[in-house]
Order: sequence, then structure tokens, then C-alpha cells
Amino acid sequence: MNDKNDLRPGDVVSVRFGGVLRHYGVVTWGGRVVSNNGRYGGVVTQSVTAFARGRPVINHGPGDSAGDFLATERARRRIGHDYHLTGSNCVHFVRHAHGRKPTVTQVARGTFEAFRDMLGPKRHR
Repeated sequence: MNDKNDLRPGDVVSVRFGGVLRHYGVVTWGGRVVSNNGRYGGVVTQSVTAFARGRPVINHGPGDSAGDFLATERARRRIGHDYHLTGSNCVHFVRHAHGRKPTVTQVARGTFEAFRDMLGPKRHR
């Protein structure tokens, strides 16, 4: 990416963290990025600089959605929702914003979490 002007609403962007892992977000209007961020406890909107935190940003393009407006509106409507590593993380968030169905692994993890919540002791958040 040459600069933040290369980013367009609806683009999926990511930064590397923890060595081999990536954190994903969706670019919205005004050059902001919306992402589901465990560090902040849920879906937040940030400047590109705050999202990157000094790391190189990779632009993965607009994804496979019907349009940038719909993807950015889906992302924006999720601001303030909770983060959960296995049930609602940055990958789930980006897939939802672009209207893509959860992967089989995501469905299995969500099912496991639901059963654990029903049968196990109450978790503290």
C-alpha cells in the first residue's frame, strides 16, 4: 500500500500481529477502519494509523461482496458489539460485512460455544 488514499470503502485490510497471525478490518468512509478488536473488547472504528499501530497495512481489495456501500454499512452497524475469540472475531466480522456465510469451522466453534454456555458454569466477561 502506498498511502491511505489507496484504500476505498469496502476494502478488506489487515495487519500482522503475534508473528504469523493477521488482524482484519473493513475500510469505511473517511478512510477509517472498522474491526472487531479483542484489545478494545469489540467492534470499533479507528483511523488507518491507529488500526496499523506502526505495522504495514495490507489491502486485500473489496472482497466478494455486492458493493462497498452495503459492506461499509454492515460494518458500521456492528460498532459496539462484543468481541469473542471463537464466536465473534475479526474474521467473522469481515465475512459478515461482506455478506459471506460463516465457514464450517466457524459454525462448529459457535455450536460448541453455545453448548458450553448452556451446560457449563456462567462465564465472566
